Amino acid sequence: MRRFDVIILGLVTAVLLAALGAISWQSIRGAENLLLPSLDRKADVVARSLSGLVGEAVGYGMTLDEIVGADEVLAEALTENPEFAYAAIAKPDGRVVALSSNQQDHDGAAVLSDLIGELRTVTAPVEVDGRTVASVVVGIPNAVAETLIRRLWLDIAVLLLVSLLITLELLSFAFTISSASLLRGLARRLNALVKHDFRPHAPLAGTGPLAEEVANVDHEIDRVRAEHARLTRVAEAKNDEEALADLELMERRYHLSTERTDPPVSLIAVRAPVFLFFFAEELTRPFLPNYIKSFAEPIAGLSIEMVISLPIVLFMAIVAIAQPSLNGITERYGRARSLRVGAILALLGFVGTAYSADMLQLILFRSITAVGLATVFVAAQGYIVDRTGSVNRARGIGLFVSGIMVAMLCGPPIGGILAARLGPSAAFLVSAGLCFAAYVCASVALPGDKPASGSVAPGLRLSQVGAVLRRPAMLLLLAGCALPAKMMLIGFCFYYLPLSLASAGFDSATIGRVLMLYGLAMVILIPLVSRLSDDAGKRTLYVVIGAILSGAAVLHVFVWPEPWGAAIAVLQIGIAQGLSTTPQSALVGELGSRYVPDLSQGGLYGVFRLIERAGTAIGPAAMAFVWGAYGATAAIVGMGLLVAAGGLLFAISAIVTGGGRTEASMPAR
Repeated sequence: MRRFDVIILGLVTAVLLAALGAISWQSIRGAENLLLPSLDRKADVVARSLSGLVGEAVGYGMTLDEIVGADEVLAEALTENPEFAYAAIAKPDGRVVALSSNQQDHDGAAVLSDLIGELRTVTAPVEVDGRTVASVVVGIPNAVAETLIRRLWLDIAVLLLVSLLITLELLSFAFTISSASLLRGLARRLNALVKHDFRPHAPLAGTGPLAEEVANVDHEIDRVRAEHARLTRVAEAKNDEEALADLELMERRYHLSTERTDPPVSLIAVRAPVFLFFFAEELTRPFLPNYIKSFAEPIAGLSIEMVISLPIVLFMAIVAIAQPSLNGITERYGRARSLRVGAILALLGFVGTAYSADMLQLILFRSITAVGLATVFVAAQGYIVDRTGSVNRARGIGLFVSGIMVAMLCGPPIGGILAARLGPSAAFLVSAGLCFAAYVCASVALPGDKPASGSVAPGLRLSQVGAVLRRPAMLLLLAGCALPAKMMLIGFCFYYLPLSLASAGFDSATIGRVLMLYGLAMVILIPLVSRLSDDAGKRTLYVVIGAILSGAAVLHVFVWPEPWGAAIAVLQIGIAQGLSTTPQSALVGELGSRYVPDLSQGGLYGVFRLIERAGTAIGPAAMAFVWGAYGATAAIVGMGLLVAAGGLLFAISAIVTGGGRTEASMPAR
């Protein structure tokens, strides 16, 4: 990132953090002052409601000892209000006649004084004919308020992080529009000249003083480079070795004959709509399985777990099947236009999902959303490919992938908070709003493109898939490593864990914080591992270590209490896949050029992406089938063994065939 970007983003970050920090502190202070009185009022309402029921029973002539089912009534009240420690009915002399408690040490209490201890209590008298015959006591543990404050702090911290990331994304987008793009481009040019860098920059469109300054700088850079080239030709014609040495030294110092590999400034414009769109889908991760569960009804021959998985499986299958053919369609129709169409389709899908009345409607609208997601993904990727060359395509795709990674970090915690506070339907409507924002960003920033008039790139063919998978090394890399990795991500992290945590009593906000750990690990590790794996030339090692770590992560759900077991498992899977993702992608190219040299890189990576996306559909289906047939333990352990075994088999294949040696580590021939 250039100095201009760092300065602007640093100033905005500092101002934003200061403002949000002050607001957050005031919010927490206000919440602390409101929580305890609010809890007292709630406990008073519960106590008075129970005292009314007891008084009514006594009024019919029953004594306190004769009241039947009092413990069950108290237990029901605590089930509806789990934040309270206990509810008890006591005689005026303090003897407890009925008790229900959420704390084990209160279960055998016989005297009211044994219950009270250090707890705060709320008491409501039971009055019959003007005399007090008993009292109902509700105990409030001090830890309740502390827990609520701690959860509030977690929500505030998540909101701070996500607000900062969203602001930086939108600020980067703002600098791709008109004069802002020119200002950023001028700053990059001047910063490069300060560093003695005379490589030419991609041209910028626009009018006005800024555009003239940019054009003047570009003209001077071209003039200096042309003069250097002319002097070099003259020196070569005269065979002037001294002059040629000086010119070569000048060329190395000022980069006078090399080209710039940075992606164009305008290319960053595609990142904002991609980020907003995938942010919309990632919002649904914490609550989608449980939202589906609310519509699920038994189907003959299918377990309830399998029924719940059906919309997720169909969604992923549509994305997997549609993407290969969509490349040619979006190229023919226009990338930017296709991206906008995809955003509108997803918007309609999210709105329909929010108002679905049954499982069939839910499946229909999630299918529409899947088509929209596949269209946006292919159109955005194609937009970048069309505007980059071999020297800067990787960096251009990096902009696209990093936007998705940031969305994976931001989406789950915010979606969990929205669903916990407003309900799943409201969260789906927020996702629809983000799709509309993505549509607006694409309409404003992406230039209109004309439909392709000539031939377009052909889609993926089954013969290409067969040619790749017939090679054992490629089969083990794709079907043994790439496929199980996506099965683990969708089947275990995004399908099983939300259902399991919700069944254990955790709200969607907690589930969202657990799932965000995957995105956090990926955002941190992928850029680092991309450099390390290339420098060390040990890509196979990274892929194998990632597979084993990912497979072993499932053990945490058996070792630690929830939600810590799930959190550690998700974090370890994020670390594992952060280690293996980029080396795995690079290995596809290396092994493909060795074993399938006749297949183009586009076709090779098309097969790779198809296998990966197939894993996203197979994962939840396999998890649900084993879960329903043999239990959750078998499903979890089976998934872990599958991922680890795939990595080990690929390692053995690499050792036997020498496939683990990259070009950097192979001896010279």
